[in-house]
Amino acid sequence: MNSMNIRYADAVVIGAGVIGASIAYHLCLNGIRNILVIDGNPEAGIGSTGRATGGYRAQFGSRINVQLSLISRQKLIDFKYEHGIDPGYEPCGYLFLAGNSEEMTSLSLANSLQRSCGLRDAALVSADDIRKLNPHINPENILGGSFCHSDGFIKPMNILKGYINSSKNNGVEFLYNTKVTGINRSPSNIMSIETSIGTIKGDVIVNAAGAWAAEIASLAGETLPVKKLKRQVCRIKEKNTLPQNTPMTIWVDSRFHFRMRDEHLILLMPDEPENNNNLNVEPGWLEKVHAIARQKIPALNNCSIDTAASWAGYYEMSPDEHLILGRAESLNNFYYANGSSGHGVMHSPAIGELLANIICGKKNEVDTDILSPTRFSYGKLIRQIPFF
Repeated sequence: MNSMNIRYADAVVIGAGVIGASIAYHLCLNGIRNILVIDGNPEAGIGSTGRATGGYRAQFGSRINVQLSLISRQKLIDFKYEHGIDPGYEPCGYLFLAGNSEEMTSLSLANSLQRSCGLRDAALVSADDIRKLNPHINPENILGGSFCHSDGFIKPMNILKGYINSSKNNGVEFLYNTKVTGINRSPSNIMSIETSIGTIKGDVIVNAAGAWAAEIASLAGETLPVKKLKRQVCRIKEKNTLPQNTPMTIWVDSRFHFRMRDEHLILLMPDEPENNNNLNVEPGWLEKVHAIARQKIPALNNCSIDTAASWAGYYEMSPDEHLILGRAESLNNFYYANGSSGHGVMHSPAIGELLANIICGKKNEVDTDILSPTRFSYGKLIRQIPFF
């Protein structure tokens, strides 16, 4: 291909989901204008962003995840003013339920960590408190829990549209139907990207390809420990089963949880999918989660599954279930924003800002070194207090 057919950019972002769009926007804020965002899908929101359930929480078991959530929360509060689109942030709360003293101890340790990070409205709650916070659940075998009112819900597609619109207003170009087919490198830099529409050269290359990030990294001769994991959502057919402001409610033992979304109750529970290579919702899983839900939510006794409206999406899992953020170990101009492990949409405002600062040599307000891709080769995996 001759040079007339080569596209040049200051920065190329691979992946036009909410994380890629956030990175592009925040690079604009740092003065970079000639930015290309490329994606193999035909339009925005077809990948994992459009399949996200739209939860937001700061109740985590690691300091860095709490910090990412707090940065994102402020940016969500400011989002409509900044981008002209409501991100749908509704602080209805996350309510975690413990059934024994061991689970309660984990929630207590996590709560102490959260409060030390500045999450002041996170609190331990008693069984009596829980009956008031969510009177719609079966209180049997609930010892206590934790609750944070500023946790809640967001609208992933609104956040994506806001970042895309603001990026475009700053000159960013989004190229869809553009599949990466190869990456050319020297020992220390990516020289060019081969795509289905031709060759692209960029001074900076960002891998924001979500569940497919490892495939992009392998084209550059790199090993990125990110695996895709199917997660399924069961939607109940009947409308308004519970009030819309019911908190996200999670049983620590089974990790079964539920929320109201668009007037319908949705049921969630992590498991090992029968087939991780497609996004078909598995009938056996639907029946299993529905049976558990009927035991825990009395109002569901006469409700049915809307199989056609149920759906699945991919998480991008890292070995320690934390974000991988920063420059690749052996490439000076290749950066990762991958492996959010189910927290990508809620953390996307923070991820965009933090990575843009790393690329532009600015100091971040939190220590992002802990998220570096090099942590795996050095055996410095991020530890967390396990409760969800």
